Amino acid sequence: MERELNRLSWKNIRDLVPGKIDTLIFPVGTVEAHGAIALGTDDLIPESMAHHLADKINALIAPTVNYGITRSLYGYPGSVTVNESSFKAYINDILISFSHMGFKRIILLNGHGGNNACLKEIAQLYFYDYRVKIAVIHWWELIRDLVKEFYGQAGGHAALDETALVQAIDPALADKRLYDENLAYFVRPGADIYPIPGPILLYTKGEGLPDFNLEKAREFQKKVFEEVESFVKLILKQWDLI
Repeated sequence: MERELNRLSWKNIRDLVPGKIDTLIFPVGTVEAHGAIALGTDDLIPESMAHHLADKINALIAPTVNYGITRSLYGYPGSVTVNESSFKAYINDILISFSHMGFKRIILLNGHGGNNACLKEIAQLYFYDYRVKIAVIHWWELIRDLVKEFYGQAGGHAALDETALVQAIDPALADKRLYDENLAYFVRPGADIYPIPGPILLYTKGEGLPDFNLEKAREFQKKVFEEVESFVKLILKQWDLI
């Protein structure tokens, strides 16, 4: 069946929610520089996860919020940001609308680290005020051990893990011809720099450079999807006990 909210009619929603479907997947990201991969990486990855999950957890998929809080990479061509107050108000208003539709459970798939703190605050207050169960999932944090296990090294921003997932979505969006090791910057404490001096950010010294191996990227995507699916199913199962 059709799972995308914006491809359904109001009558479809009336007939489906909440009697037949009470769970919504909500992807949120941003538009910013990502080394040699697409500006929309932080939108594309959670969208791809949403489409993997929807049938498996009987959920609908909300349209993605493509713009978020871009800080250190604002200033690179193509990067877009919104301020925190605008972002909080906008996401909160959307979530309130979802509660009015009748959804009882929200899986918010976040693709961008700059959104983390705001989304946590929004989710806490949203559940308190509307009693809609909500999980905010920062996929790259959830699968950090998997990256190390699969690749033998840590990932990063526009690094090994993100590049692989974008490449698995669409190889044309990961252009090796644009890649240069000099694009990578090892992030360490002791400095706040705007814009940060590299659109590929590594958080473990000497680890995380993209490898552009398409076959391995597709295998990695499969394992990431399985990990996220397992975690989401656990959340839903435990919620049912409340």
